[in-house]
Amino acid sequence: MSKLSSLVVSGFVLLVALSPSAHVKGESIGELESSRVIELASQDQPEKVPVVSSVTLAPEGQLLATGGDDHLVRIWNADTGQVVRQLSGHTDWVRSTLFSPDGRILATAGNDRRIKLWSVSSGEPLHSWSSAEQVIYTLAFSPDGRKLAAAGFAEKVLIYDTDSGRLLRVLDAPGRDIRALSFSPRGDQLAGAGRQGPIRIWDVATGGRLYDLEGHRRRVHALAYSPDGTRLASAGEERNVRFWNATTGEPLEILPARPGTVLTLAFCGPGRLAVGGTDNVIRLWDLAARHEQCRLVGHTGSITSLVWNVPAGVLISGSFDTTLRLWPIAAADAEKISRSERTTERAN
Repeated sequence: MSKLSSLVVSGFVLLVALSPSAHVKGESIGELESSRVIELASQDQPEKVPVVSSVTLAPEGQLLATGGDDHLVRIWNADTGQVVRQLSGHTDWVRSTLFSPDGRILATAGNDRRIKLWSVSSGEPLHSWSSAEQVIYTLAFSPDGRKLAAAGFAEKVLIYDTDSGRLLRVLDAPGRDIRALSFSPRGDQLAGAGRQGPIRIWDVATGGRLYDLEGHRRRVHALAYSPDGTRLASAGEERNVRFWNATTGEPLEILPARPGTVLTLAFCGPGRLAVGGTDNVIRLWDLAARHEQCRLVGHTGSITSLVWNVPAGVLISGSFDTTLRLWPIAAADAEKISRSERTTERAN
């Protein structure tokens, strides 16, 4: 195990790994520990530690934002682990937090059926909308930041103009329980899915349905477009990951099922996918080889969010265990793990 040093920062505990290690289990799949753990442990009320239901990273990689069951939104300095700002205004569990592509706006939503936009620089509210018909479970910004999609426990997806706050469109959703939304990198498509299993793809310009992707028979929790926009990854209660041609909707490869429901996906560059869920482990897949490259271990609760810090080569995870964890998995490190696995397999 890595040696950990801890310090209390602004009422929170920051644990930093002094010597991260990689080791190999019986399956010859490398396991890595996080380089940093940020615990949401309050000195004043240690019995009321919020779970982390959502994590988002600002584009420049310096700020993180989290939401959870204590109704608060926290903006963090990603380098120091300090809370920069705490936003209050929600009256129930915050299910989704999301920075706009330019990093100026933070969108939040949850069980109180309200969607809020905040100024990141000042912390002041910009817009607040009531979605009286539904709890909001998921949010997605268009790549240009001009549109915000929201969905949850109703058979519709709401599209807002982020500048004016005007409701632009209401899309028919594939079911009454939508858990995942994702815009394509070019912004021409929006994908949504949830309890029923089908993934619906809409044309963003017209709001029309392009097609439904049939294959999942149980709830879908996570959707992610590849960085080049050619593939869409989807996963959920079936415990495997499916890939689709984002242009034609044709089904592509399926990664083998692993223990636990998949709750979150993140592409870590074009050829790697991080998968997290209810088994408390993050699995990093080499997509070209369809090989589980390594496992990121340390969480003791379901992993609810994964975000990839492109400039730093760091994966960030949030969990019901009330922690954030940072994992430096740059390409050189992953290749080193792969070589270690092959050496171990030959030795055995």
